[in-house]
Amino acid sequence: MKTLSRTILTLFVLSFSCLAAIAGEVSFKITKQYLNFPISHKENRGRMTFEVNGKPSLSVVIRLAPDEAEYWVFKDMSAFKGKTIKITYDGNEKGLSKIYQSDEIEGQAELYKEKNRPQFHFTTRRGWINDPNGLIYQEGEYHLFYQHNPFERDWENMHWGHAVSNDLIHWTELPDALYPDHLGTMFSGSAVIDYDNTAGFNKGKTPAMVAAFTAASSDRQVQGIAYSLDKGRTFTKYDKNPVINSKEKWNSQDTRDPKVFWYAPSKHWVLVLNERDGHSIYTSSNLKDWKYESHVTGFWECPE
Repeated sequence: MKTLSRTILTLFVLSFSCLAAIAGEVSFKITKQYLNFPISHKENRGRMTFEVNGKPSLSVVIRLAPDEAEYWVFKDMSAFKGKTIKITYDGNEKGLSKIYQSDEIEGQAELYKEKNRPQFHFTTRRGWINDPNGLIYQEGEYHLFYQHNPFERDWENMHWGHAVSNDLIHWTELPDALYPDHLGTMFSGSAVIDYDNTAGFNKGKTPAMVAAFTAASSDRQVQGIAYSLDKGRTFTKYDKNPVINSKEKWNSQDTRDPKVFWYAPSKHWVLVLNERDGHSIYTSSNLKDWKYESHVTGFWECPE
């Protein structure tokens, strides 16, 4: 009788939380803002994949804690409210039962009160950050994009994190802007406002914010673009990415970190790209079709 009661209680709890776990899988109907994940560095990384309404969405590696968590990370699910998310994990599946959704991230009350937390320099709520990307100003807001692993305190799973400010001192962290995809993880890049609609992404009088980024895989590093029509809150990746795929030209995987700017005298875009042993120059009229122009060997140095 006690065993039967426990079984009934377990089934009730699982159905009440909209969660169902089956051997390495767990599904949620998203009703809250965040999914919270327990992390333990005693665990090896396992591959975690997300499907949204049956379609692949994201693949990352994570050290999911099967028992006590050393700390918690989260994923903002605002864009998926009402949809069903299936998560599969090839690590210790015991940790799947500890994932939960909430309108707060685990430990939210202690955020920015932690010992050794910088109080002046920007830091993200959870996870690893490094290179700043796509620094840009638009309609009263400064945008800071940055390399980000939202699933761990170490380097991996490179996303573009995102924060905004109106004074460059006080920052508001927004949901991640760019996610890993079939081309690779999101390495560094830059952003521009396409006021003249050269790429054709603008909508009416709303100019597109266009991000140029490197997608890095184990085989190669290629360049892609994505655009936003809501001041960087959401991005749509160009469906014909990559726009530059130059591994074979240089016999090198080191082809990354595009810096894009508009060159008014010639009325075209210029892209400076780190490639192999120096920097390459590309030009384009529309941010999509890039023409190789020249290569400068070595790295520039500031004069003494």
